[in-house]
Amino acid sequence: MRKEVLSWLQSGCDPLKGITLLEKISKNKFLIRLVKANPVKNVELLKSSLCQLAGIDLSKVIKQPYREVTRISFRDEFPFLDSPDCPYELKALVTDKFSSYYRYKDLHRKLSDCTSIEECTSTASELLASYRDNRAIYSELDYYKQHKTILGKHPVFKHYHRLQELKTLSIKELVKLQTKLNHNIWRIESEMAKGDKPNLNEDRKQRLILKRNQLSEVDRMLY
Repeated sequence: MRKEVLSWLQSGCDPLKGITLLEKISKNKFLIRLVKANPVKNVELLKSSLCQLAGIDLSKVIKQPYREVTRISFRDEFPFLDSPDCPYELKALVTDKFSSYYRYKDLHRKLSDCTSIEECTSTASELLASYRDNRAIYSELDYYKQHKTILGKHPVFKHYHRLQELKTLSIKELVKLQTKLNHNIWRIESEMAKGDKPNLNEDRKQRLILKRNQLSEVDRMLY
C-alpha cells in the first residue's frame, strides 16, 4: 500500500487514480463520497488522507504538479494490433478505449463547471467509471502483449461470448429472448428517466448498450 501511494504522489497525483487507491485502502465511506464530489478541488484532502493511511510524511515526498503524461502511440506500444492474428475483440477494445479516453477528458473539463453537489457527484461517478474502463482495456492489451493470450476480464468478452451463444438458439428461443431484451431495455430506460441514484447512471448506460447490441443481433438473426 505504501509503495502504491508513493508512486501516485511522485507521478503527479492524478485525482482519479487517487480515488481508486482511497477506495482500495479506506473504509471511510463519508470521506470517499466527499472526495468523489469534486476530485480536482479535493486533491489536497486526498493526498493527506492517503498519506495518513499509508504512514507517509507528505512533507518529505518529492512533489510534482498534476500533469497528463504523454504516451507513445498505440501502434508502437501494441504492434500486435496490426497483425492478422490479433483477436477481433482486442481490436474492438481499441476503439472503445479511445472513446472512453475522450469521454474522460470531456468529463474532467465538465467537473470544474459543476454548480451543485449533486451534479459534481454524478459527473465524478461517470469520470471514475470512464477512467476504470480505460484502465481495464489497457490491462487487456498489456496482458496480451506480455503473454500472447487473452486475459478476458473486460465485460466485452462476456458480450462477444453471449453473441456466439445466440447462434445456437432456435427461432422460438430467439423470439423469447427478443421479448426479454425489450423488457430489460425498457426497465433500464425507466430507471434512468427517474433521475434518482445518479451514481448508477454510468453502469446503467453500459448495461443499456449491451442489451441494445444483443437485441440488434437477435433482430438481425430473426429478420
